Amino acid sequence: MANEIEYTAQDCLAVSRNGKPVEKVDDVFLSYMRDSTKSLYCFNMSKSERDKEPEPIVVYDYKDKQWRAGRYIGDIHYSDGRKHYSLTILPRFGEKILMEMFGEIFKINLTGGRSRFNYDTKNIYIKLLVSLIWSQKLAEASRHGLPRKRVTNDNKGYIIKGKLLIKPSIFSYCKDQTVISRSYEMAYDEKVIAIISSAYRVLKAEYDFEQLSVSPNIMNTITDIESLGHALKYQCMTESDYHSISYHPIYQSFKDLVDFSWQIIKSSTRIDNQSKGLNVSGYLIDMAEVWECYVRSLVQKQLKEFGWNLIDSTFTVYENSFFQRKIIPDIVLFKDGEYCVFDAKYKKMEYRNDDVDREDFFQIHTYISYMQQLGNVKLAGLLYPIKKEITTATACSHLFGLNNKCQFIIDGPNIGSETVIKDRFFSVLMERTK
Repeated sequence: MANEIEYTAQDCLAVSRNGKPVEKVDDVFLSYMRDSTKSLYCFNMSKSERDKEPEPIVVYDYKDKQWRAGRYIGDIHYSDGRKHYSLTILPRFGEKILMEMFGEIFKINLTGGRSRFNYDTKNIYIKLLVSLIWSQKLAEASRHGLPRKRVTNDNKGYIIKGKLLIKPSIFSYCKDQTVISRSYEMAYDEKVIAIISSAYRVLKAEYDFEQLSVSPNIMNTITDIESLGHALKYQCMTESDYHSISYHPIYQSFKDLVDFSWQIIKSSTRIDNQSKGLNVSGYLIDMAEVWECYVRSLVQKQLKEFGWNLIDSTFTVYENSFFQRKIIPDIVLFKDGEYCVFDAKYKKMEYRNDDVDREDFFQIHTYISYMQQLGNVKLAGLLYPIKKEITTATACSHLFGLNNKCQFIIDGPNIGSETVIKDRFFSVLMERTK
């Protein structure tokens, strides 16, 4: 865009303009970005993230006297009526590693991922990720076919269809010799189909979804959805329509797909500008959430062959009291009465004392304390992206440094310049969970 003022950054690092870090604390655009998190859409990969408060896109680091990007990556545009601004935040570990993370999370090969998409550099990550999530959720949800629900039809005529409604039929018969009957049938859930169909139209128009390689089964399902979507009366869905949807137990798996499809519909810049009058638009991915999903997949895959199973990690404490709370460790595994519990932290780790946030440190120990009431905690810790070569001895010890059964680690996969090195981390997991 002509006369656009461009800012660039990598997540969690300094924001630059014209190749230089931005030091001015009252920078108009960055100050607006700091306070505009709720005006932009961040795509969620897991249910647990939806209830979390959004973090600032950028913050001012008073210690280093410069603006710094938060943990999101994405592309943001803003206009104040006179000037146009943009902020592009790229993944600090690079595109190859990000593609490797997506590939691990979604169990697909994304080698050479960019060449498969005709995307500009700024939006490839969001478009790729959103398309992958949506297609995966569609595949999982449609295993039993598209959702149907029971529909009631009241019929007036000379033939009884279903159950005769006696009282209404008396009046009708006296008037024109017709009867009223009621029949039931299973019909496609129009609201669900309309939302999925609308989301697919947005994906085609704004995400180049058709360039993504999907299975023939998914394409057949999409064809059916498009065909049904054109004939539905719900062409324009409202927030009320979305929240009124109820799911038959057989089709409960469609809820995740519908929720994510609604995110896509709401995130459409066209819809946002028309319905909200916003002058800021953009797409964001929370790298902390990507890291959590990635590490969870790695740990689950590595320990599953040794009998460890990933379990639901949401626990309620102090039930039925006014201070009832939920505690939600990122990763909990179970085997023969024993637990492993981890929290994934997308933060810089070079094994210096102040690299470990005080709040994170006490949070994981709270989780350990709770899980020890349920059974023996064999291994627990904080899992970071590691860039510095370390030895196992510096990463592991017993809980609180005391001689007890629970082992505590601060560790994680090594993020190299070209790929993620996992062998040492896997060795730590295997050795400590035997």
